[in-house]
Amino acid sequence: MNRFSIFFLFTILLLAPFVGLGQLFPRVADFHGPIVQITEKRYGKEINVSGKDSGVFKAGKFSGWRFQYFFDEESNLTKRINSFQKKILTEYAYQRLRTSEKLNKSEFIVVDVNNRIGDGVEYENFLDAEGRIVKVNFYAINQQKKTRELFLVEQNAVYQSDKLISFTRHQIREDGQIDVGETCELVYDKKNNLERIIRKDIVSDLKTILNYSYTDKGFINHYSVDFMVGLPVYGNNPKQDIFYICDKRGNWVRKYYLAGKKKYVEARRTIKYRNP
Repeated sequence: MNRFSIFFLFTILLLAPFVGLGQLFPRVADFHGPIVQITEKRYGKEINVSGKDSGVFKAGKFSGWRFQYFFDEESNLTKRINSFQKKILTEYAYQRLRTSEKLNKSEFIVVDVNNRIGDGVEYENFLDAEGRIVKVNFYAINQQKKTRELFLVEQNAVYQSDKLISFTRHQIREDGQIDVGETCELVYDKKNNLERIIRKDIVSDLKTILNYSYTDKGFINHYSVDFMVGLPVYGNNPKQDIFYICDKRGNWVRKYYLAGKKKYVEARRTIKYRNP
């Protein structure tokens, strides 16, 4: 896999908790209802204490990063704008094309200060007779090189009562062959909410476990990731805890992370609905 593919794979993994494009690897739906626009501000930044010192990290202070999401009349994501200190750095366009056998989705750069216009990621979703996704091919698009490179595959999907319960995930090596990959097992609670995802490396058996919890109304309020479960380490396994506060429609408007026993705001969202 070349550097371009690695960059987009990292981007997808980074954005997974925030943007769901319909691939097999699941995430709790981030957008609910007739949304017109979302403005998200990220917090936590370094404060310069002297001209020579990069400063100290200040939790809870606006970082300067702002992300804007735009939706069509059917509440499908159509555009995202990333800006820093009020300067637009990148603008992404989202497209969807469905046939009886496939649902193709793509994310392309249309504005970029680093001249990557036209680059993007394409998700080729293969459907069964019931319209369920059974396989996904991930392609990295390089407009300047005119290339479309396969870098990730999700397949072997198993459904039970119309709920996805397992599949396998494989990266594509530089020689074009797929690696051994990982298995993904999904667990649901009594209300059919996604409760746990267990990702296990097929070779090492090491696991990454993602856990979700919800309010009585079914709105997500906690997301955690346990990394490298099964690897003997001194103390506890690395773990990430994220907490949410949602509005009355179930969309999160505040996001916090845990440092020690204290919560710090990581992001805030302002949401504009089509019919408030």
